[in-house]
Amino acid sequence: MKLKNDRDMGNFDLKQIFSFQTTYGFNALCVGTIFRQNGLNLIIGGEDGIIRIFDLGKEKEFKNTQVIMETKSGPIQCMAVQDVTKFYHNDLIVADSTGMMTIFCNQQILCRQSVSDSCINCVQTQTNAMNNLEIVMSNDSGEIFGVLPSKELWRININDASKDQVVKSSITCLLAVDLPDLHGKMTSYILAADSSCNLSVIHQGLIVSSVKTPSVVTAMCAGKFVDPSKLSLLPPSTGGSPDSHQVALGTESGAIYIFCNFSVTEEEYVNTGYTITLLKKLELPEYDNDILVCTGHFNAIHIYLDGKVGYQSKVPEYDNDMLVCTGHFNAIHIYLDGKKLCHHVTSDWVNCFDIMDRDGSKELVVGCLDRSIQGYKIMI
Repeated sequence: MKLKNDRDMGNFDLKQIFSFQTTYGFNALCVGTIFRQNGLNLIIGGEDGIIRIFDLGKEKEFKNTQVIMETKSGPIQCMAVQDVTKFYHNDLIVADSTGMMTIFCNQQILCRQSVSDSCINCVQTQTNAMNNLEIVMSNDSGEIFGVLPSKELWRININDASKDQVVKSSITCLLAVDLPDLHGKMTSYILAADSSCNLSVIHQGLIVSSVKTPSVVTAMCAGKFVDPSKLSLLPPSTGGSPDSHQVALGTESGAIYIFCNFSVTEEEYVNTGYTITLLKKLELPEYDNDILVCTGHFNAIHIYLDGKVGYQSKVPEYDNDMLVCTGHFNAIHIYLDGKKLCHHVTSDWVNCFDIMDRDGSKELVVGCLDRSIQGYKIMI
């Protein structure tokens, strides 16, 4: 599948609205409303196994921790905000380096399960065919497993699919996504990327498809990033319209590719030049398409459009999603249609970030390796 780019771009900026230094290391943060809290909360998962929750609604006091919860386990690697119990507001799913999953409900531990013998590196949530929530995780040993708070549903190891493989593969990232199947019916899938440049498509605990990627995929997010006219599409029988069913693939090489109709673009959407660690889409009312925000192994925040930096004071309307990207670099990159809209330098490599909507404006919350937390408002 080939990707074509030919559009002009506009001007974006990020305005810092807060910054504070923590005394503890952390690998994960997320923004959401959980438990019986009102408004948005900033949730930080520490290397000490402690979760700290901040109230983002209190402008002068939010830097003070409002709630502290202990997992009584190892360093927290990933978290997810999801209504697991249906009792209160959203609950909190926490996974750590010892292979333990802990679920908090109303600030109390609902369950603790040892689901892996090695470090859990990804967690996603998905609704199955019975409309029940399924928690999907992966570890460093190549295992992917779906669980409930009370039991394990399924487990696979990607290394079992290749008996002749000399070097064992590990999972690099997961994504729960709804895509049209081969008959055009919307279906819930798990996309699993591994260290051997494979992208596996999983449905109900079975690998239904697998494609090779040009580089090891290290980050993924779903959205609408490319106009359908710019994609050389596969035959219609391979799935539905690419209009809103695309997945951005950030890679170890720094390139971003688009996955659509169960295939990967031959050409790069954009190349940051450094390993990408996080991708998120950014939806703004001014655009029909999503912005792509990217961080990685570099010291900056970038915003792209069709691979070029632009200096227009206004951005015309677009049909595609924007993409936020982080990685092995001290920066945040933001892309639209493969062009950089913004490059913003950060204090250190970004190791986690999330996007929030306060009072109708989009903001980024960024955590860096120097243990700092920074908030930015997106200025158009």
